[in-house]
Amino acid sequence: MTNKSDIPAKRLVIGGSLLLLGGAGIAAARLIDGFADFYGFNIYPAVVNIFARISGVFPFSVAELMVIAGVLLALFAIVYFIVGMIRRKGRRRKFLLSSLSSVLLVGGILLFEFAYGMGINYSRKPFSQIAGLTTGKYTKQQVREVLEYSISQLTKAGEAVTLDSNGNVTVPDDYSARAVAAMKKLGENYDSLDSYYAGVKPVMLSELMCYGHITGIFTFYSMEANINTLNTPEELGHAACHELSHMTGFMREDEANYIAFLACRDSGDPYLTYCGWYDIVIYLLNAYYPDATGSEYAEVYYMIPEAAQKQLVMQSEFWGKYETDFGEAAETMNDIYLKINDQSDGTKSYGRVVDLVIADYYKE
Repeated sequence: MTNKSDIPAKRLVIGGSLLLLGGAGIAAARLIDGFADFYGFNIYPAVVNIFARISGVFPFSVAELMVIAGVLLALFAIVYFIVGMIRRKGRRRKFLLSSLSSVLLVGGILLFEFAYGMGINYSRKPFSQIAGLTTGKYTKQQVREVLEYSISQLTKAGEAVTLDSNGNVTVPDDYSARAVAAMKKLGENYDSLDSYYAGVKPVMLSELMCYGHITGIFTFYSMEANINTLNTPEELGHAACHELSHMTGFMREDEANYIAFLACRDSGDPYLTYCGWYDIVIYLLNAYYPDATGSEYAEVYYMIPEAAQKQLVMQSEFWGKYETDFGEAAETMNDIYLKINDQSDGTKSYGRVVDLVIADYYKE
């Protein structure tokens, strides 16, 4: 029978061990050549296969329920701690030690799960290298050339989709299954993308994600691709493939954007094809804007089909409703998170997909 006095000590040992193992994994990935690649390409796929299959049994987001439960438990723990410190006048030191051991255990579990479910993969061989892409500095004219080509492809893709009464692209009910099929198809060309995909999970609290300007999120503790269901229709398909690409271990945002673009572009699915080109046109427009004159930008902008121009306006209006202090704080936190994980550009790394798309264009 376990002595209750031994429980805090056991928590300290287990929590401390998990913290050391998690920290060691991340440190090894950054300091030891080949460690991240070995783990990412040999061990991580098995981790995804096991845990994604378990969470994939449920039609709802297991991660979302875990977050809600975690917040409630954290609030309960805070209240319990305050009350406990007040009531245990003569035993506060023992109670404090017990509480700290619990915090250490939870922290150790989270760091361990993060390290081996996500963190190590930030240091693995980039997908651009696997795809044989060489990026560099591009001239304004090169950006424009790729932008004009992408607009022509968007125009062509627009002929194959249907619009609703508002002018948005009609989203297929089975868009998740289509995204999975697109990723599996891409995996036929790249072994590193040949993974188990459980589909994207709709998030009940999508409204809250909007305030954080989050279109989707991959959760390492449940191996789920979670999607903001309130995304504008033109964003939804690309966002689904973006989150699914994280399941393959490619965690860098620019590469996830590029992989998602490839999956949409080569899917053969009219809806996804449109979504892929639509998102890339936006990124290219943002890249072209700083160096272009007003007339140059207007000239290329009005090459965009009228339907897509209207969609861009509606998208801007939609996200404009969520320009709040909370949104700015959430973006700042995401920026810090990305920089901690070796993405020095922070949230700007999302836009670096432009470099990969341009490199892809000239390679082809």
